Amino acid sequence: MSDLVIAGNQYLADYAKHHNDHVVIIPTTIDTDEYVNPNKTKTHDTICIGWSGSITTIKHFEYALPFLKILKKKYGEKISIQVIGDDSYSNPELGIKGSAWNKKSEIQELSSFDIGIMPLPDDEWAKGKCGLKGLQYMALEIPMIMSPVGVNSEIISDGMNGFLANNETEWVDKISKLIEDIELRKKIGMEARRTVVEKFSVKAQQEKYLVCLKGLLR
Repeated sequence: MSDLVIAGNQYLADYAKHHNDHVVIIPTTIDTDEYVNPNKTKTHDTICIGWSGSITTIKHFEYALPFLKILKKKYGEKISIQVIGDDSYSNPELGIKGSAWNKKSEIQELSSFDIGIMPLPDDEWAKGKCGLKGLQYMALEIPMIMSPVGVNSEIISDGMNGFLANNETEWVDKISKLIEDIELRKKIGMEARRTVVEKFSVKAQQEKYLVCLKGLLR
């Protein structure tokens, strides 16, 4: 019944095309004027590995537990792990006590991350996701590692603006590189923000939205 369907990625667009011929792809966008890391110059000994989500997606965070346990055993108190989005979640073994998501403090809390992670299963639900969590990290110059599921493989150029990890060994190796090299974290973070500004920001995509909406009004 819709005159136009806007899909956030190719996977969703392909699904929509089964029901409607008028489908365009415009990716999820970030307001890069709002998403500016206030802690870019922070220096501390403990490296925070962070995940942000919700009560409904905490199960995706748990895909990270096997490699996080290896990293905790390897680095001990040198790393901490933070979970935002489910204040009922805890993992005493890893020293995790989840916190609730709060719009007012979200940017400040995300900016406490030194490394962001986005582990996902390779299933139908995950393939439809549009990478918002990763784009938030990237806009804040937080180097990140994603599962190469769905649009994630289009957002990340492995080793340039972030990392893709297929298995436990790759997760451990790539996070370890970031833990041990502050300059690499800075370099990846800067390239990550550049990617968001150029391809996934409100400003970068606003003309596409305007063209679509103006077209409907003609």
